[in-house]
Amino acid sequence: MREPIVVLGHGAVTALGPTMDATWDGLLSGRSGLRRHPDLNAERFLQDIAGRVEVPLDDPNLAGTALSKLPARFLRLGYLAAREAWLDSGLDQGPGLDRDRVALVLGSAFGGLDHLDAEIDAMARRKSLATSPYLIPGMIVNQLPGQVAERLDLHGPMVAPANACASGGIAIAVGAALIASGEADAALCGAAESVFTPFVVNGFATMKALLGRKANDRSADDPAQASRPFSIDRAGFVLAEGAAALVLCSARLARQRGLRPQAELAGWASNSDGHHMALPEPGRIRQALAAALKHAGLPPSAIDYYNAHGTSTLVNDRVETQAIRDVFGDHAARLPISSIKGALGHSLGAASAIEAAVCIRVLRDQILPPTLHHRPDPELDLDYVPGSARPTRVRAVMSASFGFGGTNNVLVFRRIGDD
Repeated sequence: MREPIVVLGHGAVTALGPTMDATWDGLLSGRSGLRRHPDLNAERFLQDIAGRVEVPLDDPNLAGTALSKLPARFLRLGYLAAREAWLDSGLDQGPGLDRDRVALVLGSAFGGLDHLDAEIDAMARRKSLATSPYLIPGMIVNQLPGQVAERLDLHGPMVAPANACASGGIAIAVGAALIASGEADAALCGAAESVFTPFVVNGFATMKALLGRKANDRSADDPAQASRPFSIDRAGFVLAEGAAALVLCSARLARQRGLRPQAELAGWASNSDGHHMALPEPGRIRQALAAALKHAGLPPSAIDYYNAHGTSTLVNDRVETQAIRDVFGDHAARLPISSIKGALGHSLGAASAIEAAVCIRVLRDQILPPTLHHRPDPELDLDYVPGSARPTRVRAVMSASFGFGGTNNVLVFRRIGDD
């Protein structure tokens, strides 16, 4: 029997606030973090509605450090979420922690492309081919775990997954695998994203994945309604930024240090569609959901809540709904499902890490966040927890994420003490 892997801490920075508490409070109160942003003007951007972190990201503890010189926002967001999760875990309390055996698995889909975009503009203004010496360090994805390692004095294995919209979930699965294999005793896992550049915003818009500017769309009068997963009039996702992190460790280490786990990571699974550069493959998604259940040793009926990828695109929401029907069978009609992207938008590589952190709160507080702005679609007939938060008994939850390039990831968390 394998040693259980538990969650000791979690943190997040999202469009609803700079901490996990702020994000969770916003989700339960039905607030949206989506709004129009004047700097995403029509001269450069095809959409001005977004989910952005609207608080200062400056940290006085970073003054004079390398991170203070790297302007890529994903680095600052990721560090703040990782630090919150690390402090929440309690692992740093007391002597004797082997810091060489704490892994760092922190990823991003795009890394520091906002840094590159700003530097291209600066080069044009300077009329010079020379770039900032901080350009390359600020762009690379593995700078995130590198900076977190430096700031928190952690020195275990480092991995930086770049698995599109599944990056954060895969980071958590990789961290768990490092613990299960004996290569690490604990792992700080998650992802961060901030990539509001014309290339990315307009690229998603022109491939019809992003909600476009439409005069007759309900978001024209109320930008908060731009993202409406599983709704009959869903028309594309809304780009967001954010970050989240979880601290995992073996149950043995938690006992040794007298720490109370917040949840158990009971199972995980990842696979590859091998199908299309952008479109999901239903069969492989079904396989990933089923594999995660098998790894957790749970029947479909044991899942009390499904946190959906739920992007608010025509294809994803239809394919995901059918996959749930196929895998969960009769239980699908009773299974509460929600997508927090209705409130937060889609933070790409960070989204699945944020959703994992939300699942820990669901297990702790026994309440489900709603799918905002939902209007029923006869084709999508499951329980999407529309409108408002719902108290209920939750013992086990599943969170799924799927990304361009055919990368799928599924996590199963279980409440400690529930069989």
